[in-house]
Amino acid sequence: MKRLWDKGAPLDERVLHYTAGEDHALDERLVAYDVRASIAHAEMLARQGLLAVPDLEAIRAGLLGLAESHARGEWRIELADEDGQTALERRLTERIGPAGGRIHLGRSRNDQVLAALRLYLLQTLDVLSAGVLAVAAALDELAARERRTVIPGYTHLQQAMPSSVPLWAGGFAAELRDDAAALTQA
Repeated sequence: MKRLWDKGAPLDERVLHYTAGEDHALDERLVAYDVRASIAHAEMLARQGLLAVPDLEAIRAGLLGLAESHARGEWRIELADEDGQTALERRLTERIGPAGGRIHLGRSRNDQVLAALRLYLLQTLDVLSAGVLAVAAALDELAARERRTVIPGYTHLQQAMPSSVPLWAGGFAAELRDDAAALTQA
């Protein structure tokens, strides 16, 4: 498969480095999400009668195989691929033939990248939310363990009314739970 922007003229490698830069390295973390989005897109095409069922099955099996082999470290996206989408399409087409090129029907590469990024971000937000909830739980444990510990409250850096570790920790834990809920709504 020729390069995405290949017009037949020799390409100065400096141009490739300038235009593709580190895209290939950054796209490594998107491969699994790109595969999921591409399978969903192929399934939609088949439901609409735009992709034959045997092609769908070949695309699905090919993409799942590529995702598994990528996860095992058997292949990486290289600068010559320009980006992850080109690398996937090239490898898929090598694996299953011309049906591999049909995954772009009705979908631009920008659509493909945005779908993969959204899936990546959704999972990342779930991981972040779980971490925030773990900190809130640790604050709850601290509050339970130190339930009788009194501390000075402060207002504008001056000591104010007495407070307690459970009140202080519980306040932060409640704010963290609100933040975790907001993350899951993104």
